[in-house]
Amino acid sequence: MDKKIYNYRDENGVILYSKIREVSATDISHKKFYWQSYKDGKTVYNSNGSRKVLYQLPLLYKAIDAGVPIYLVEGEKDCDTLGSHLVLATTTPVTKRWDDSFTQSLAGADVIVLYDNDEAGLQRRDLICKKLYRKVKRLRVVDLPGLEYRDSHGLDVTDWLEMGNTIEQLKGIVEQTPDYQPEQSEPESDSSQNFCTVSLDELLNLELPEREMLLDPFLPSQGLVLLVAKRGVGKTHVALGIAYAVASGSTFLRWSAPAAKKVLYIDGEMPAVLMKERLLMITAMSEKKPNTDFLQLLTPDLQSKTMPDLSDKKGRESIEPLIADVDLIIIDNISCLFRNGSENESESWQEAQEWALDLRRRGKSVLFVHHAGKSGKQRGTSKREDILDSVILLKHADDYKAEEGAHFEIIFDKSRHFSGEDAKSFQAHLQSYGNTYRWELSDAPQEKELHEIARLKNNGYTIKEIMERTQLTKAQVEYRTANAKEKGLINK
Repeated sequence: MDKKIYNYRDENGVILYSKIREVSATDISHKKFYWQSYKDGKTVYNSNGSRKVLYQLPLLYKAIDAGVPIYLVEGEKDCDTLGSHLVLATTTPVTKRWDDSFTQSLAGADVIVLYDNDEAGLQRRDLICKKLYRKVKRLRVVDLPGLEYRDSHGLDVTDWLEMGNTIEQLKGIVEQTPDYQPEQSEPESDSSQNFCTVSLDELLNLELPEREMLLDPFLPSQGLVLLVAKRGVGKTHVALGIAYAVASGSTFLRWSAPAAKKVLYIDGEMPAVLMKERLLMITAMSEKKPNTDFLQLLTPDLQSKTMPDLSDKKGRESIEPLIADVDLIIIDNISCLFRNGSENESESWQEAQEWALDLRRRGKSVLFVHHAGKSGKQRGTSKREDILDSVILLKHADDYKAEEGAHFEIIFDKSRHFSGEDAKSFQAHLQSYGNTYRWELSDAPQEKELHEIARLKNNGYTIKEIMERTQLTKAQVEYRTANAKEKGLINK
C-alpha cells in the first residue's frame, strides 16, 4: 500500500490530527482514508473532539497578510499538487461540511475555488460559494476546460495538470475569471429530482460530520425539538433562554452549550418592547454575550408588513435568506406562524414536517414552540411528534399562584437520544432580588415521588402498600410506577 499522511495544524503549527490516505500499489482505484490523533500520549484512530481547521492553516494567514491568492480545492492531494508548483492551496477535513470557523479563517482572503467535476464536487462548490460570498475579500470559481462531468469520481486539478496543462495556463484562466456572483435559478420540479442510494459498505465508510450538541443534553445539531406549555406558563422565557445560551455558548437552567452557534429567533406575537425587556433581563443574568450577528430576531412590531405564514411555500421562501447561515431556528409559536390548515389534521402539518426534515438535511436544528391543550400535552395532531428528537413540557404546579411569576416544572415527554439523570424533570423559578434576577432550580415534586415509588417497589412493596405510604391513588401509583420503569429506576 502507498501511504500518505496529511497533517492538520493549528495557527502555531501544532499538529491537531492527521488524515491517512492508503492506495493499493496494484490498483490505484482501491484506496481508503482514516484519521489519527493523539490524546493523553496515546494514538487514537479518529479525530473526535479535535478542533476542525483548514489544511495548511499557518500558511493561509501569511498568504492573506501578503495578499497572495489562496486556492480552495477538494482534497489534500490537490493541495500538495499545487504546492509543488509553488501555489498555495487549502481544503477542509470533511468534503461536505463547512464550519463557520473556516469562513473566519479566510476573512480578507483572495479565494479561488477549484472543484471536482462530479455531483458531489458541484454540491461542495455551491456550499462553499454560499458560505464565502461577501465574507472574503475576493471570490472566484474556476471552470477548468477539458474536464468532462462524471456522476462520481470526477476529474480534478491534479488530473488536469497531468493531461499536459501547465500552472501558467491555470493562472491565466484565473486572471480571466470574473468575481463570483450567485445565479437566480428556477426551482426544479419534482420530476427532475434524482435520488441516490448507498450500499452498506459505502455508508459505513462514508465520512459524515459528527453530530454536535447545540445545547446539552437535548438539542443536537440537526435536531428537531418541540417546547409545549399552556398560555402564561413561561414558553417564551425558556425559548429566549435557549436562544441566548446557544448564541453565546453559555448555560441556561441545567443545560449547557459547548460552543456558540448562530440562532434565528422568529417571534409571531410578542410586542417588541416586551421582547427587549426579557432580553435585557437575560443579558444581565449571563456572564457571556453573543457575538453581534449570532442572535438575530424577527419580530412583528419591527416589520412593515405581516409576518410570513410558514404553512405556505411563499412564506417559507421569504425567510430563506435569513436562515441560510444559521445553525438553530426557533419558531415561536406554531399557532401564529403556521396559519393555514387545521391544528387537528395531520395532513395540515405535512408540508411543515417536510420543511423541517429539509432543514435537518441541511444541517440545521429547529425548536418549535407550541401551546398545550387541556391535557397539558401539545395541542392538535400528534403527527408533529413523529420526527422529533425531544418534546419538552412546561407546567405549573397544582398549587401555583399567579404572584409566583415564572415558576414551572420542566418535563421531557420525549427524549430520543438521552435518558437517566439528563432526562429528569425539574422545577425552575425566576426570582428577583432588587434589580437582579436569577433562576432557582430544584427537583420536581413528581420526580421525588417517582424515586420514592421506585425505592419502595425495589424493596418489595405492593401497589396497595405504596398507596398507603404515599397517600396516592391506585391510578397515580400505577402511572408513576410505569414512568419509573421507563426511566430505569425500578429493578427488573
